[in-house]
Amino acid sequence: MKKGIRLIVAVVAIMAFASATVSMAATEYYVAKDAQGKVSIVDKKPSDAASIVKGPFPNKEDAEKAMKTGDTAKPATLPSGK
Repeated sequence: MKKGIRLIVAVVAIMAFASATVSMAATEYYVAKDAQGKVSIVDKKPSDAASIVKGPFPNKEDAEKAMKTGDTAKPATLPSGK
């Protein structure tokens, strides 16, 4: 009986540690612009690549720093010269 409880406790502890590690490693932050033009920080990659202003960033603090620099506009694309 005690061996079974120990096994269950060990399995639960390993699963909790593994899920926390995966969720922390998978988080990326983006500075994105919504349809109204409002710039914000999101934790999922926007489906429309044109709405991404900057990113990905490994943590929210880096994304906030990038947003505060004020340089959130994408560089203008030059005409192709044809």
